[in-house]
Parts: sequence; C-alpha cells; structure tokens
Amino acid sequence: MKNKLDKLLRAHPPIRFVVDVVDVYFSKCVSRAAAELAYFLILTFFPIMICISAFVNELHLDLSSLMDHADPFLPEGVLVIFQDYLTYIDTNQSSTMLFTGAFLTILFASAAVRGLMNIMRELYGRATFRGIGQLIASILFSVLLLATIYLSLAVVVTGNWFFHLLGQVLRLEDLVDRFGTWQWVKYLLLFGMVFLFILLLYRFAAPLDKPRPPVVPGAFGASVALAVASMIFSFLMGNSTRYSLIYGSLASVIIMLVWLYLCGNILIMGNVLNYVLFTHRKEARG
Repeated sequence: MKNKLDKLLRAHPPIRFVVDVVDVYFSKCVSRAAAELAYFLILTFFPIMICISAFVNELHLDLSSLMDHADPFLPEGVLVIFQDYLTYIDTNQSSTMLFTGAFLTILFASAAVRGLMNIMRELYGRATFRGIGQLIASILFSVLLLATIYLSLAVVVTGNWFFHLLGQVLRLEDLVDRFGTWQWVKYLLLFGMVFLFILLLYRFAAPLDKPRPPVVPGAFGASVALAVASMIFSFLMGNSTRYSLIYGSLASVIIMLVWLYLCGNILIMGNVLNYVLFTHRKEARG
C-alpha cells in the first residue's frame, strides 16, 4: 500500500508537493510557531501605532483617508482599535512617547523575527545567525519594518499628484485622466514594498550554506496570500454580527488576535513552501 502511494505521488508532482507541505506543517508544529509569532505581533501592534501616529502627523495625512485605504485589508474590529488608538495618541503625542513606541516596536518586532529564524532552523536543521548575530539581524529587520510602514504611508499621501507628475514626464496625461490608473498603481506599489520586505526577511532568515534555498516563490505566495486572506477575513467579519454577541466588548481584540494568527501562519507557510521546493530540487539533482 505504501509503495503504491509513493508511486502515485511521484507520478503527480503537484499532489506530492501539497502532501509534503501539509506534512511539514504538522510535523514541524507550524501552528505553534504561528501562535508565538502572533503573540509578539500583538505586543508590537500598540507601540507601532505610536510610530504610525507620528508618521501621520509628519506627512499631514488625514486619518479618515488612511482608514479608507486600510478598510479593504483590515477586519472591522481591527480598524476600530486602529482608529481609536490613533485618535487617542494624536491628542497625547510627545517625543517621549514616540521614543518609547519606537523602542518597544524594535524590542517586540525583533523577538518576532527571531521566532521566524528559529522555525527556519527547525526546517533546515541549521541556523542562519547565532547569538549576538541573530540579535543584530532581528533589530535591523525591526528598523526595516518601520521604514516599510513609513514608505507605505508616503505612497498613500502622494496620491494622484505623483502619478500625474509621472504622466507629464512620460507624456501620458490623457491616459492618466481617462482611466485614473494611479489607484491601481498605488496598491501595486504597496504590494511591491510588502513583497520586498518579506523577500529580504526570508533571504536573511534562510541558512547561509550552499546551495541556498529559494525565497522568491514563498515570498510572492505569502504576499499574495496575506492580501487575499486579509480581504476575505475582513469581508467575513464585516458581514457577521454574531461574534459580538459571543465575545461582547472583547470582540475587537479577539478578531485582531485571530487575524494576526492567520498572518503568522501565512508568513511561516511561505518559508515552508520554499523549504519543500528546496528539498524537491535536491532530490531531482540526485
């Protein structure tokens, strides 16, 4: 029976790929690692709101406009917390609060990055960085996370002005005015920045030994999955009212925890896809 199953899997590579991904998910306890990642992300969430509030003030961004852009991707409960917390911070902003927010963001985000590096070590059986090297790498990626958020908000702020300027340079003013292409390009730029961040995160978290495992397929898949899953989750939560009857005033917090846990699973599964591709290529090379 086992031989027949092996022959079936070898005869159908896509089926074998899916089976191997599922096997790694359960054998490496990916759900546990995703829970750990979600824990550090929830700790990062509120300090990073302090930083975002400072970015919003610096870029002169209207808070309601920011909410409109985030609405398709964030569940309603998360948006409520997001807006209430930003409104509160906006009236109590100070340099001390900003410093504290940046420090706690780096502290907790670096712990999340180290958790991702640990699951990579479990997958490949060897570590990328050790000791102080791992700490420094995780801090650098925490700073990169803040930079990515800042650039994402800058893309939102530039609005149609940037694209019309680009249209004048390329002499495409009529095309820009007719189709309003900037709205789509803006989301493509945001997607590109998220993809680049995840790509760099996967590359530096992957083992340094040669041959190095692929990172582009998993990073692209994780980026697409994050956007699609967040939109679907946001739609489902926005069209459901019963969760508030179950959790009451804690409904928004529970929704945020579930959403972060979902995002944690997707981030780790991108690495799992890379790992399975890597093992299959090694087998093919003999």
